[in-house]
Amino acid sequence: MYKGNKGEWSELYVFFQLLSEGKLYSADEKLERNGNFVEVQSIKRNDFGKPKDYKIETSGNVNIVDSETGNILRAIPRAEIVDITRNLIRELKQGKGKAFGVSSSLEANINSFMIEKVSESYGLKGDINLYIYDPVNSILTDQKFSIKSLLGSNPTAFNANPTTNIIYEILTKDGKPLEENEIIEINEIDTRHKYIDRVRFILDNYSIHYRDYQGEVFKLNLQLIDSSLPEIIASAVLNKYAFGITKFNEVIEKLNDANPCNYNLKHGHSFYEYRLINFMVESSLGMTSATVWSGEYDVIGGIIIVKGNEEVVSYHLIDFNKFKKYLLDNCRLDNPSGSKMGYGTAYIEEGKSYIKLNFQVKV
Repeated sequence: MYKGNKGEWSELYVFFQLLSEGKLYSADEKLERNGNFVEVQSIKRNDFGKPKDYKIETSGNVNIVDSETGNILRAIPRAEIVDITRNLIRELKQGKGKAFGVSSSLEANINSFMIEKVSESYGLKGDINLYIYDPVNSILTDQKFSIKSLLGSNPTAFNANPTTNIIYEILTKDGKPLEENEIIEINEIDTRHKYIDRVRFILDNYSIHYRDYQGEVFKLNLQLIDSSLPEIIASAVLNKYAFGITKFNEVIEKLNDANPCNYNLKHGHSFYEYRLINFMVESSLGMTSATVWSGEYDVIGGIIIVKGNEEVVSYHLIDFNKFKKYLLDNCRLDNPSGSKMGYGTAYIEEGKSYIKLNFQVKV
């Protein structure tokens, strides 16, 4: 039985969509198709320990070819793939829960493509491996793309988990830790927006200072991208709770005003925008909070995005300024569940008083 979350099913949807359409379109700064495209010649997968090429033929078939021997294992009319793609996206959008399956008829169709699992992860870098033809430059290349799904409500651009909790120290006006009764008073705030109200109460009565990240690997990943990034994100998250600033362009404007890193801004350098957007690009291309990030991309082609309207578009690495503009205009900070992530409650540890706040980005 095939099972996966919406992101994993979206990878398989892209696989069938590209086989059925035979083209990968580029997007503009607003995530709309701009008319430019590359032709998809074949897609490589590695199921059941055997690499295979799914070659789009001019005859109207897709040939499943053993990559090692060159033997054609199966030929499937592209008309059938169009139907599979249509059925898959319908069931994908209806899927519920962290992992879900599909109908038995769709399972049988997927199985006919000799596919082992929903998400293909057998040592091939990138979410999907394409052999494409660029009609503008008359070039054939193998390229690997990351896939990002925007299906569903409020899709996540950077996932939250306990490792993305940021630790802040709470001090009295004269620089001392809070007493137990003061901690209790903060935690008794149980309004509809209790985490926001707790932070604002702290700021009104005490002071709050960034100290660390719960996830050491995440903090080090941020420092690898830029040594100041942990402090920048910590400032942005605190501003979210203190002032309700969530949209990235407003987040950056506030950072420029407060200038927590004391950059020299008199010449107009976009330190905060550059660092935050580069972080989002790195995360789109493989950086996560829990795994050590080497700085080496899993992809060399770019990123493919499944839009909420089912359309598939892409940004190539050589044209990533458009993708960066899209991120700037559409990303926002979000509040995940405090009980699940373990943040938003003041506490005392080793004689000092703290509160954790969580970092998550949606688009």
